[in-house]
Amino acid sequence: MPPKSKIAAGKEKNDSGTVNGKNAGKPAPSITSAEHSLPPGADAQNVGPIGKPDQAAYNAEQDKIKSEIEAVQAQLTAVKEKIASGGKGGQSDDKRTELRAELESIRTKQASSKTSRTKLQEQFTLTKDNLQKKIQALQNAKSKLSYKTVAEVDNQIQLLEKRVESGTLKLGDEKRALQEISTLKRNRRTVESFKADQDAIDADRDRVDELRKYLDDPESKALSQRYDAIRAELDEMKKENDNAMANRNKLFDERTALSAELDALYAQKRESAKKYREAGDKYYAKIAEDRARRAERIKVQRAAEEEAKRKAEAEMLLEEARIPAFQDKIEDCQTLIDYFNAKITGGSSVHIPIPVTRSGLKSSANGLPQLELRQVEQDVGEGLIVRKKKGEDEQSYFVGGKGKTKKGNKSGSSTPGPPTNAALNIPLSTLTALLELSIPPPANQSDLTRTVEDLKTKKAWFEANQETVTAENIAKVEAKIKRLINGKTDTNGDTEQTLDVPTPVVPDDQSTGTAEAIDENLASSEAQVA
Repeated sequence: MPPKSKIAAGKEKNDSGTVNGKNAGKPAPSITSAEHSLPPGADAQNVGPIGKPDQAAYNAEQDKIKSEIEAVQAQLTAVKEKIASGGKGGQSDDKRTELRAELESIRTKQASSKTSRTKLQEQFTLTKDNLQKKIQALQNAKSKLSYKTVAEVDNQIQLLEKRVESGTLKLGDEKRALQEISTLKRNRRTVESFKADQDAIDADRDRVDELRKYLDDPESKALSQRYDAIRAELDEMKKENDNAMANRNKLFDERTALSAELDALYAQKRESAKKYREAGDKYYAKIAEDRARRAERIKVQRAAEEEAKRKAEAEMLLEEARIPAFQDKIEDCQTLIDYFNAKITGGSSVHIPIPVTRSGLKSSANGLPQLELRQVEQDVGEGLIVRKKKGEDEQSYFVGGKGKTKKGNKSGSSTPGPPTNAALNIPLSTLTALLELSIPPPANQSDLTRTVEDLKTKKAWFEANQETVTAENIAKVEAKIKRLINGKTDTNGDTEQTLDVPTPVVPDDQSTGTAEAIDENLASSEAQVA
């Protein structure tokens, strides 16, 4: 399997419109609104945004035109009536005849009471004129004096006399005060005459009111008012008739102009409605066009995305299939072989680094390998014994045999060789790698050779079948790519396949007692980690 970083990089390339270098330098297909917003042959500068027509403005314009039509219609009706009345007469002639008959009847009724009313009218007019003269004379006399009543004059005289008697005035002021007092006394007689004049005026007013009552007889007054109204109406009708007859051609021209104006207003009203309807049709057509264009753009984009996704997936699958099969297992086998060979040659007294296999590297969530916990080194020096804590039971590593080692070394060498039944301290990651390869872990030092041989056998089998399995994987991926291109999906995402021929299995006699050894080694490794 390729690293996740490569897969992520492949996805990023696919999102940008290229697949692992293919179509490099070519822009990804995109669909802009400008490609669809303009009709064929139209210039972008001459096409503006289409907005929704204003319903309120349209209604206001229609109402305005309607009011103008009503006004012109009223004028046209009046002109037509004038033309009709000047030509045939009709209703106006009948009405004129009725008014003249009524006027003659009123004249007959008024003739009987005209003599007595004439005398009363003359007396009323004379009395009213005298009353007006008296009122005017009294007003002129009052306007010449500052005081209108006798009481006001007496109060002013008393005030001036008190000021003179007090002796506080200067000589000049006192003379002026005395002169004003004498003037006020003369004016007092004039003010006293105002009352007699006012009484005469009041008497004349009563006489005028009495005469008005005789003249203002309700029946006579109603007849007079009706007579005046009929006379005025007849005069107006005569005037209108004269004007109509004199201006008949002018009325015809006015009627023609008003009719043309009315037709223009109706045409304007229809044109306004037509423009509003066309604007609404364009607006809703634009909305439908934009909706269809947007749906088409989304459809094309989705198709392009699906195509890019299929190409990316096909390229990724093909790239994964081209990786040699069993490559990680071959590397793991070689790593374990080197590790156990070092164990065989170096013994348990020499510190050997823990092998890191491909299967032992665990990827974290961000794609980076997680590090194993630190392993506590358990090897002690030659001739040293690990002292156990007080109260703890004796614990020992798993050993293949039950014999005891001798205290002395007869070989006489400075560094004694590892005993064949010595206990092994195998890391947990190494045990896991062996179990994934279906190889029993070594039970003791002497079992290392068997483990190495099993690893070599497994590695040789992987190498022998690597090319065949890789070719099969490539063929399967190519078939899957064809299905992807045709729009079909495959639920099986694994590209690495194994042959139907099983890998070599270690005989049962070589794995006798390994279960206990595995358990003890696992327990030992867990204790070291803790």
